[in-house]
Amino acid sequence: MNTIHDLGGMDGFTLPERDQGPALKEDWERALWGLVWSQAIPGYSGGLRVDLERIPPDLYLTLPYYAKWLYGEEQALLRSELATAEELENPDGPLTMPDFPNFTPPGPAETIQGLASDNSDERKATVAPRFSPGDEVLVKNQHPSGHTRVPRYARGHQGVIQAHHGVHRYLDDVVGNEDPNQQHLYTVTFTGSELWGDRGNPNDRISAELWDFHLEPASQS
Repeated sequence: MNTIHDLGGMDGFTLPERDQGPALKEDWERALWGLVWSQAIPGYSGGLRVDLERIPPDLYLTLPYYAKWLYGEEQALLRSELATAEELENPDGPLTMPDFPNFTPPGPAETIQGLASDNSDERKATVAPRFSPGDEVLVKNQHPSGHTRVPRYARGHQGVIQAHHGVHRYLDDVVGNEDPNQQHLYTVTFTGSELWGDRGNPNDRISAELWDFHLEPASQS
């Protein structure tokens, strides 16, 4: 999605003053951080990047960092039908409790344990990976109308497979008759000069995590 939400490599934007310095400075930020990591609810995927992309562009550029997280969580609650717009607008009003049989909300200890555990969302692979570490690949120059995990600055550029992470849940929007099947996930590394041209430092290395669906062999370019 080519929106203001993908600012990587763009000039002219500065970090809002209130977001400079140490993270989680205010009580509401710490409370939101805890809320995000404690919502281990079956069928609820939380505030994903796709939810952040629903923030209107002018609002996105002015919201504090953790206010964007709050907006994303609200969008996820609405998308998952765990809350209504009326409930979010009036949290002191009547609430409808979702029906989750045998669900017990995790406490602080369980949440901390979950953060420290392997929660990589890896799936059992039933298809072979298309690439191996060391392979040169080209990022497809695609500009979908929906959500994609491919940074705009990496599209059409050549990199090297740095690591293979197995099959992971594919996080792009899939429309029409596209069937992504199982998607192996890789760390792809680019040089600064490959991404930024003469302004890039050839000694710099920039990495992105991309799926099979995003890549093709560099020999085909």
